[in-house]
Amino acid sequence: MNKSYALVWNQAQECWNVASEGTRRRGKSAGARRVIAAAVALLGLGALAPAHALPTGQEIVSGSGNIALFNNNQGMSINQSSDKLIINWNTFNVGVGQKVLFNQPGSNSVALNRVLTAAASDIQGQIDANGRVFLVNPNGIVFGRTAQVNVGGLVASTADISNADFNNGNYRFAGGAGSFVNNSGRITAAPGGSVALLGRTVSNTGLIEARMGRVALGAGNDFTVSFDAGNLLNLRVNGGVVDAMVENGGLLKADGGQVLMTAQAAGNVQQTVVNNTGVIEAKTLQGNAGRITLDGGGAGVVRVGGSLNASAMTGPGNGGTIETRGADVQVHLGTQVNTQANNGQTGTWKLSALDVNVNQTAAGGASTLLGDTLSRNLGTTNIELASTVGNLSVNAPITWNSGNRLTLASAGDVNVNGALTATGVNAGVAMDAASDINLNDKVTLSGAGNSLALNHGGALNLNNGAVVTLSGTGASYRSNGFAYNVIQNLAQLQAINDNLGGYYVLGNRINGGSLRSIGGDYGTFSGIFDGLGNTMSNLSVTSTGLFSGLFAASSGRIGNLALANLSVNATSGSVGAAAIGGLVGQNAGTISNVTATGMRLSSNTGGAHVMGGLVGRNLEGATIDRASVSLTNLSGNSLLQSLGGLVGENAGRVTRSTTDVQLSGYMQRTAMGGVGGLVGLNTGRKSYIADSSSRGPVGTYYGGLNVGGLVGYNHGGVIERVFSSGNTGAAGNAIVGGLVGLNDAGGSIADASASGRVNGNGAVAIGGLVGQNRDGSLRNVKASGVVTDYAGIDVGGLAGSNDGGTILGAEATGAVIGGSNNRVGGLVGSNYSGTIQGSVARGRTSGGANSHTGGLVGYNGGDLVAVEASGEVYAGANSFVGGLVGTNAAGNDTAIVSGTASGNVKGESRSVVGGLVGQNQGAIRASSSSGTVSGGSYTTMGGLVGLNMGKVEYSSTSSRLGFIPNYGQVYGGLVGVNFGLMDGNSVSGSAALVPLAGLNYGVIQ
Repeated sequence: MNKSYALVWNQAQECWNVASEGTRRRGKSAGARRVIAAAVALLGLGALAPAHALPTGQEIVSGSGNIALFNNNQGMSINQSSDKLIINWNTFNVGVGQKVLFNQPGSNSVALNRVLTAAASDIQGQIDANGRVFLVNPNGIVFGRTAQVNVGGLVASTADISNADFNNGNYRFAGGAGSFVNNSGRITAAPGGSVALLGRTVSNTGLIEARMGRVALGAGNDFTVSFDAGNLLNLRVNGGVVDAMVENGGLLKADGGQVLMTAQAAGNVQQTVVNNTGVIEAKTLQGNAGRITLDGGGAGVVRVGGSLNASAMTGPGNGGTIETRGADVQVHLGTQVNTQANNGQTGTWKLSALDVNVNQTAAGGASTLLGDTLSRNLGTTNIELASTVGNLSVNAPITWNSGNRLTLASAGDVNVNGALTATGVNAGVAMDAASDINLNDKVTLSGAGNSLALNHGGALNLNNGAVVTLSGTGASYRSNGFAYNVIQNLAQLQAINDNLGGYYVLGNRINGGSLRSIGGDYGTFSGIFDGLGNTMSNLSVTSTGLFSGLFAASSGRIGNLALANLSVNATSGSVGAAAIGGLVGQNAGTISNVTATGMRLSSNTGGAHVMGGLVGRNLEGATIDRASVSLTNLSGNSLLQSLGGLVGENAGRVTRSTTDVQLSGYMQRTAMGGVGGLVGLNTGRKSYIADSSSRGPVGTYYGGLNVGGLVGYNHGGVIERVFSSGNTGAAGNAIVGGLVGLNDAGGSIADASASGRVNGNGAVAIGGLVGQNRDGSLRNVKASGVVTDYAGIDVGGLAGSNDGGTILGAEATGAVIGGSNNRVGGLVGSNYSGTIQGSVARGRTSGGANSHTGGLVGYNGGDLVAVEASGEVYAGANSFVGGLVGTNAAGNDTAIVSGTASGNVKGESRSVVGGLVGQNQGAIRASSSSGTVSGGSYTTMGGLVGLNMGKVEYSSTSSRLGFIPNYGQVYGGLVGVNFGLMDGNSVSGSAALVPLAGLNYGVIQ
């Protein structure tokens, strides 16, 4: 046959026939060509036997029976007398119009037919059996378009089974490279029977039916077939093979039973192994729900198309289950899935893959399915999507009007990036994430009886203004196993007082109305309140207790809530530490993802109190995260001790929070008070503020206060990764900073910046970042705003004063403007027993008469190491002016080491001016200056130091001296007047053209 015959398509019979080489060939449909071409490519043209041939070369090797021909040799009867029969054949073919009949003892009898020669089996005719028929042919099996198989059960396999395994009921088919099994005909099992097609590739374009039974198409090279107590077939694929594939383009039907398409590919490379473009039906029958499974195994690509129907529309019963699972699952746009029930519950379509992505269009990247497909099929089935390794992301809007449920489960995160909208009665959404649930768009369930369940091993995050709406009557919500009360109106909100330890969610927006603080005068909320992103607006809250806010006091969890135009009026006459906040008066619990705009807080209390735009007092151990307050004006009165845009007084944690508010008014003058754009007072070793900012203006009219753009007073707390950009100001003898007013008691500020203007009017200490750093630390900080106080005492571009504190890695770039009788520095006004290291000042510094003015420090009584100033320095008459330091005071701990000044320096009449230091009483080592030094009449000028009464060693200057003859000036290239020791110093440039010292009463070496 290999050389004398060719394989030709018979259009009338819709099958391949063997003909001579000269016979004319005709084409066929593209789909069939593809299937058969694949088969021919695997086997070669000589694989298929000629048509019009019955099985040949039989040998019974186990069991008993006989074989006879009938109907003029057009039929063959195989008469089996034992329950199990094994026949080896040379060929096993059934031509068009021919018939093979198995007569078996019973429906559970099995006949194994094994083909030994290198010829595929071509079934074009009819096979009938009252029991089970196994057909094994490693060369391939084809059921042609005219084939009709009516059996109790059928297993057609290209993997072999041993005689011993068969006789022992161990139906394991294994071995060989495997080949194809194709069906284009009609295969029908008896009710309760099963059909299994097993091969390297398996394709169906015909009909396979097993009513109340099972249909299984499996691809691989190692299979186990078993039968349960009801004699229904179970299939397991044990071993994979390269290019394993199962596809259905016809009809698979097992009403009241199960349909399985499964394949196992070799290795871990994802391959296309399961593909459905046809119709699969496993409808409920006699109350038995059907099941459809498309399983690509751990490395398979499953392509889901066509129609999958496990509905229960024609009788009582529930809809069935449809599973599509693999490493990569791809659902075609037009796929139809139906598990509806007329008189029962709708079934479920379960889809699982390593990662699951629902995109809006095919252009959105690799998709598991598209949003339109998901929305449409939610009308006819419940749907469960699951990622087994990575994340699950919904990147398209999903809308449905049925009562069906959408479940999203993930081994990682669940990300909802498109709006989910369900309007049907009893519609539901469930999300189950091993890590986080990230809601980045709206979730709306508006039908009566709607339900939402959010279970997560990590956190629930509502981002980008996401809102969850549960507005239907009888709505329900569950999270991590707990049921919550759904609040939908003001009465339900106020009724929280009846169970302050309960679990609550806000189901929809509440607008307008009056209520008393939740918790009343003495109660504390200890439960959970999740706003689900909804807003409460235009509410009027009154309180007569010690604590005032929407919640008077809380030790529970409050989150995902928006407040707008809410007013709180505190009227308590109680004696004690009262606290007023827009959300919570006093917080001992957790607050997260809460926004507040247009807050109006008023205090008519008779005692001292603290006030915050969101929280009055945040206790030790309490947490506020991702909170914000904006478009709010807060004003204090004479009984207010601390005022903050977010928190009045904090002893707990505030992280990832922002404010854009305006603070003003009066306060009670107290040593522990503070006014801050974010927090008024941050106190205690466990107080912590991080990754937060403030933007609005902060100012008070009352003196003696600690005022900061971010924090008024940081008393021993930690502040890091923060910034403030609003303008800050205060009247009288305040301590004012662009970021923090007063930082003391070991308080730490790191990785922080301030950029707003800072204005004072007689401040004790005022700085672009910190007013006063007292025994605290500043690390990796920057200030860029202009600092102005003509009447201030200590004025600095970064800090007004550094008293025993440490400053490392600091930078100030804004202009610093001081007045008379003060200490003005481009970085720090005065440094008392403190250390400043690795820091620079770039802005212009100016002081008034009788001032100590320096490009870096006005008055230094501490250590300066590796510091630099490059801005211009100016001071009025009778001042000490230096490019780096105005006055370097005497003391064992007073030293300038590796200091550099490059800005021009000028002092008016009778001033002492130096390119590096105006007046030195301490020690200077390894430092230099290069800017122009000039002054008015009777000034004392030095290229490096104006007046030296201390020690200057190994330093240099290239400064230019801008002296004026007959102006009564005293000047020297190195020092104007020397009373101390100058050793190992050098002068270059124009400074070398004048004497080293104008007057020398000390030692110059």
